[in-house]
Amino acid sequence: MNYQDLLNSGANVSVTLKLEDLREIIKEVTGNQKHISKTSQPEEFLSRKEVLSILKIDSSTLWSWEKTGYIKSFPFGGRKRYKSSDVEAIRTGRKGERSYK
Repeated sequence: MNYQDLLNSGANVSVTLKLEDLREIIKEVTGNQKHISKTSQPEEFLSRKEVLSILKIDSSTLWSWEKTGYIKSFPFGGRKRYKSSDVEAIRTGRKGERSYK
């Protein structure tokens, strides 16, 4: 039985470890945490005014895009916010891009 099995079992046990084994466990745990923190960046959200300014569009265009599902808004404190990644995809022309093979 390895230490993962012991942790998952919920048993109340005392464990004696060699210092090298403890280092290996710590290295494994902290390595997993570093991997998680690198891959899960918090999403940045933009206000309606910021989106209009970045995309250089009118508010009626943004409204139309929301209604057709081209861009999605998220409510925050009674106001709409937009994912910066979605806005950037539209700005650079990647949104709705099709790959033909």
